[in-house]
Amino acid sequence: MPTLIALDASLSMLRPVPGRNEHTYQSLASKGIQHLLDNLTAAGKMEHVALLSYSTTAELKVDFTRDYDQVRQAVKKVEPVDKACLMSMLKAVVSIMSPWGNQNILQVVVFTDCGLGFGNTSITGFLEAYAEKESEPEFGFLKTLANYNLNFICLGLHSDYYFTRGLAVYQQLLDKVSLKGQLFMTKPAKSSDAVEGNPNPNPNPSHKSELGRTTVFELIERLCEASYKSSEVTLKCGSYFRMEAPVLLWPPTAPYEQKSHIFGREPTIRHTDQKIEVCGFLALSDIGSPATLSRHWVLPKVEREKSGGSRRSGNLSAAAKPPKLNLDTSNPNYELEKLEADIKEFYAKDSKDTEESGDDDVTIVLKPGPQTEHQKENLCVLLHGALKMENMAALVRVGDKWYGFIYAFTDSKKKSNLMLNILPPGTNVIPWLGDLESLGFPEDLAPGETASFPVRADRRSYSQSSVVWIRQASLQSDVQKVLRHAKKMPDKTQHFYKELNRIRRAALALGFVELLEALAMLLEKECAHLSLNGASNDCTLQLQHAATELRKTSNRDIKSTIVPLQKVGASDAGSTAATAPAPSYMY
Repeated sequence: MPTLIALDASLSMLRPVPGRNEHTYQSLASKGIQHLLDNLTAAGKMEHVALLSYSTTAELKVDFTRDYDQVRQAVKKVEPVDKACLMSMLKAVVSIMSPWGNQNILQVVVFTDCGLGFGNTSITGFLEAYAEKESEPEFGFLKTLANYNLNFICLGLHSDYYFTRGLAVYQQLLDKVSLKGQLFMTKPAKSSDAVEGNPNPNPNPSHKSELGRTTVFELIERLCEASYKSSEVTLKCGSYFRMEAPVLLWPPTAPYEQKSHIFGREPTIRHTDQKIEVCGFLALSDIGSPATLSRHWVLPKVEREKSGGSRRSGNLSAAAKPPKLNLDTSNPNYELEKLEADIKEFYAKDSKDTEESGDDDVTIVLKPGPQTEHQKENLCVLLHGALKMENMAALVRVGDKWYGFIYAFTDSKKKSNLMLNILPPGTNVIPWLGDLESLGFPEDLAPGETASFPVRADRRSYSQSSVVWIRQASLQSDVQKVLRHAKKMPDKTQHFYKELNRIRRAALALGFVELLEALAMLLEKECAHLSLNGASNDCTLQLQHAATELRKTSNRDIKSTIVPLQKVGASDAGSTAATAPAPSYMY
């Protein structure tokens, strides 16, 4: 989930905050950016972050990087220039974010004092120009911008008229342009004169508690809670109760809007289940690269325990021992659990407990140590190691008739993590695997039956080349292909008629009969042009024949086929070749 941080670099950001002369709006914005980076670092996500400053023009200070210290240093060097122009910044955001595509969740965090700008470049001027001109090419970038999450950290006082007016215009911009966004603002300070029964109202209320470093940090916390909170689910692998653990999905899963097959019915909003269950394992070569809705890191949930008491406490050795399990003899897995408990108890002995072997010079000393989160058994570690070693992926169920697959993903820095790819809802979303609910184990195969992928489809979708003329360039390309074959006849005679019949059938299927007459005229012009350039007699005769056949009403049947003009009367003896008449042609 890449994040682009945009910092307002207008001159108004240099104003001191009323009631807090030690702070300016720019210094508060800088502290807010630092706190946002601290939150991303503490969460361990290490997402790509970029820094952009904007005034009349937008300037990319730091391109997308995981080095947050580079962003921290660049924030301190941003200097205000002139007036603010929000629209120039939004256009720059679209161009900067374009390499990430639409499959990622893209976040834009804007730190601003909600200035509106001046003249035609102001937000109000943009809204006036945008009214009833949504389809104009100059507003095309807004369709791409609608896929991003815009988060505005609004720095200002509610007693400031220009700030409250700016809030209303910013919200109006989000509503009219249909952008996904949210305004994070401080709460209005409670004035003493608003309290009923107060005999001494304060004519000069203090803004000490309304805008400051603490309140800016609260805005960042609300932003992280709304946009940067991981999805917590339970990952289950098999029927053994130990193979089930809570995990975190990052970025968080988003609701999926599934369109109804019935016309007029509202689409269905689907959410992933709270429990993700592993159904089986497949080779990565068999899965390939299917279309996916989203990708998420699968991270183990680590309980951050606060250290209580002194490290020199005598209870350390007792705390290091894991609690003894109460085993149920009626459990079918009793023997396995008993063996597991014995192994844990053996390796958790105190340092005073030693074991001596039969040789006098060999002594095994077992040193104790507190069991940290990194030393505890973890399902993610087990699954990651197995999938990476076997080069396989785990097919998981994320909902009712909704699947995905987990695999070990290695990035450019050779770091490997578990990755979850969520497929579109349905059971037949990977054609070469067939119905996912029909997959089984190799042991279940009948004698003589082999398990092989890809699954043979009932209807071969790639055997016939379809004709698509949505754009003018597609039709022009098909016609030019016919003319290229026409110039190379008689060597390309068969290819010429094959393409000609393909275009003719597509035109008849679409009711585009005018195309046949236009194509016949093109062939006649090409025939005349080739005759002047000394083309062969066979080429000109075939072009005349094709133009004539295209105009015949008998060839308006989609099942009919135009065949090449064939030679007749050619001599088959070399001795009579000189006296034989020139070969004629028949239809």
